[in-house]
Amino acid sequence: MTINLPVYYINLDSSVDRRASMEAQLQAVGITDPERVSAFDGRKVDLTQVSDCDLQTAQRFLGRPLRGGEYGCYKSHLECLDRFLATDSPYAMILEDDIQFDENLFSIAQETIRFFEDSGTPWDAVHLAPGRLKIFESVDQLSHGHDLVQAYYFPQVTGALLWSRQGAENIRDNHSVVTMPVDSQFRETMTKRASGFAVWPTLISYIGADSDIDGDAGGRKVNDRSWYYGLAKQRRLWRNKITARIHKLKG
Repeated sequence: MTINLPVYYINLDSSVDRRASMEAQLQAVGITDPERVSAFDGRKVDLTQVSDCDLQTAQRFLGRPLRGGEYGCYKSHLECLDRFLATDSPYAMILEDDIQFDENLFSIAQETIRFFEDSGTPWDAVHLAPGRLKIFESVDQLSHGHDLVQAYYFPQVTGALLWSRQGAENIRDNHSVVTMPVDSQFRETMTKRASGFAVWPTLISYIGADSDIDGDAGGRKVNDRSWYYGLAKQRRLWRNKITARIHKLKG
């Protein structure tokens, strides 16, 4: 039995080639009704003038200012979660348009959901595109040589995520104000709640180009970093790793 699984993909209006690539890939694997979500372009937004962005918290967390592109990427994912929550589906998949995916992506997503339904295991999100894994534990063998793992230290990058309704609701209820990049927020949340999983090996590859909505003109600046940039980075890294190891020990 096929599980109802809405598919949303984020695409900037000006990224016509990427839209065509995503539509072709989705049709090739039988997804004929994906929902395109027009990406929020935050690159020219004055973040001091928006009400749903806490720049002071972001500065303390990152050791540098939050960038407009990061704000836009976060807003785009929130829009996808809102559309998902407006349906009656218990699950959804959210994709970004800079990916190429394995032909088995959707069948393995279905297997993953069946595992959760059969086992009653609570979960928020499954990362379908981890570049690597740290602090994890295998929970089920899937087809085509893939494993479902509990990712206590949730991977970053947000090219392909499978969401449960409870996971989407938690993000919308508690993390609608932007205080960090979206991939950092998902890592922080899933690691703290021990509610994140991943499929390994990855089902996604990236096309090798910078994200259209997350890239700011001038690239990654170093001259806007605070003196404590390195300390802030190490603090969040070790805090999350310690939390992940504690959850893994508790089993």
